[in-house]
Amino acid sequence: MRSNASMSLQHTDRAIESSTTDQARDLTTDRILVGIPAYNEEIGIGSTILAAQQYCSTVVVVDDGSADNTVSIAAQTDAVVLEHHENVGKGGAVQTIFEYAHGHDFDALVLIDGDGQHIPDEIPDVAQPVLDGNVDMAIGSRYIEQKQTETPLYRRFGQQFLDVLTTGSTNSDLTDTQSGFRAFSPTAVDELTLLTDGIGVESEMISEATEKNLELDEVPIDVRYEGVDGQTYNPLQHGLTVVAFVLQLIRDRHPLLFFGIPGMLLLLVGGGLGFQSAFLYQTTGAFHQWRAISGGFGILLGTLCLFCALVLSQIRNMVVKINE
Repeated sequence: MRSNASMSLQHTDRAIESSTTDQARDLTTDRILVGIPAYNEEIGIGSTILAAQQYCSTVVVVDDGSADNTVSIAAQTDAVVLEHHENVGKGGAVQTIFEYAHGHDFDALVLIDGDGQHIPDEIPDVAQPVLDGNVDMAIGSRYIEQKQTETPLYRRFGQQFLDVLTTGSTNSDLTDTQSGFRAFSPTAVDELTLLTDGIGVESEMISEATEKNLELDEVPIDVRYEGVDGQTYNPLQHGLTVVAFVLQLIRDRHPLLFFGIPGMLLLLVGGGLGFQSAFLYQTTGAFHQWRAISGGFGILLGTLCLFCALVLSQIRNMVVKINE
């Protein structure tokens, strides 16, 4: 009798614990909104949506002018499907997701790619720091806490280069700046002003967040590459596009750095050529015309760069003070 009673109590405790866990999970699920930017993702979009729906209240898919069956497949699920009539770019799709989020209640907006590279089971992990109120933006990183990754070596090399550029231009300490798997608080959705339509949007989000003193953190994630067609752009084109965008960010937000360093280098090179021309003329009597012209041009251009750096930096500081 005691044994049966004990077993009954154990079953009851487990049932209560399971019920409590399910209720907690339901509460968390109701607080998450998942956004999926998609472009020609007919292979992975259906499974990604169905898996993501287990962890959120709503999935919103923004189709960025796909030429395949992405829209028809997404429409067969319970997801909200928004369409761009033509391909704008990932940044444009993310902006549309943010616009949708502005009109809805949520505690965390999670962005996840629709190609199947990201694992929807990790949505709660990425969203948790935001739900806990610890950060405004949580980035799923493939390269922290000994997480195994299938990232090909050539892609990892390119991503590290982009990480250095992005973290250097934003004064942030991140290991995976190009990850598209990330979560945002309502404050972040309201504060982030995204302007780029292209694939530089990941870097822009980080730049905007650091500019507006939002809290950032990273969460370890896994990623799948084998058997997944996840490249809208080839890696070289992708890398060059992001590099160009990051350089624009540096130009606009750190003009003293962007114009000052080249200006100093031009002054040094131009001064060196000018000094060498003068020295050769004095010692040998030979006048090296093109060396002297190049040196003078370098000095002139370097001076102009430094002047632009100082003026634009002052204007930038004034704008920041006015905004504050």
